[in-house]
Amino acid sequence: MGFVSTLVIIICTCGLTLGSEPMVSGVQPVCTEKDFQNALGTSILGDHEFIARAVFDDYGDQVKLIEIIDGGEATSKTKLIEQGFEQTKQADALFDELLESLQVLSNDYEWKMSIIELRRTVLLESRNSNNPWSSTVWVDVPKIVDTPNSVNLAINDFLIANFDSDIEDRFGAMHAKQIGDEDLCMLFEKRAMDRWAAYSNIIQLYVNKDIEQAMYPQIVQSQDVQNTLKWITQHIDDRGTIDKANLLFAVWKTTVSKLKQESISLINNSRKSFGFDPWSKGCGTQDYSKKSRVKNQLLQKTAIMQETTEKTVKGLLNLLSQDQLQLFDSEQ
Repeated sequence: MGFVSTLVIIICTCGLTLGSEPMVSGVQPVCTEKDFQNALGTSILGDHEFIARAVFDDYGDQVKLIEIIDGGEATSKTKLIEQGFEQTKQADALFDELLESLQVLSNDYEWKMSIIELRRTVLLESRNSNNPWSSTVWVDVPKIVDTPNSVNLAINDFLIANFDSDIEDRFGAMHAKQIGDEDLCMLFEKRAMDRWAAYSNIIQLYVNKDIEQAMYPQIVQSQDVQNTLKWITQHIDDRGTIDKANLLFAVWKTTVSKLKQESISLINNSRKSFGFDPWSKGCGTQDYSKKSRVKNQLLQKTAIMQETTEKTVKGLLNLLSQDQLQLFDSEQ
């Protein structure tokens, strides 16, 4: 039976409602209506639109059949992890089937790239759930900056090759930690960190300030200095005051940038060389002193950044007269 004929039978027998949004609480990966529209909306033309919608809606009905975890008091944590793993594998398989069905609709290059965008969006978003290493982020770089298709294809190949293993390692680590198998848990964490390093190599050339912040969410940089300097340059006419303010800003920026890069180096070295993420609970490492030492160094650098920021803001405000300070305070 041909593919289109099969779809017609599906449409006639399932009573589908076009435009429905598949969503099961706690189950990932799931392609939502928003994901579908954002990735494929502009690429669907003519007959493809009706068939693609039918395929998506059938996918939605299948997702809704995934059994929701009970989570009652009688259910052990180990059992919940096992059930979550099975649900995730089911959802992943259904999403793979959706992409395969959509791919055969057209050989157009734009359609191919739209399918790639849909895979990347859904899979990277889904890693936010059931992840022992929540700070070890695979950033969706093409959503933040323009990237050549070669990079988009490389990310797509990486996801196809690694996502199933990533699921196994995430749930495997949670299960190993629950049953107290520290060595096995560490093995899963090391593999996850190696995988993050491989992904980071793909996107490295396109890492800017915004991507860096997404990759290292624990390194929070205050905007207080920038905002105070901006106010001064917009409200103060005295050249000498502005020059002093710019000098304070330059010193602050140099100091904070250095501390930030040192923090990133510590995080990268922990993940790539020692196989653990200092910012995530995860599985840790048998050398607890090493992990503790790294985390303390990171906390210390964060504290220095915060202190430097506070001192710089105070220095900037000290440049203002009493009347200017009152005006500044009134506008905050």
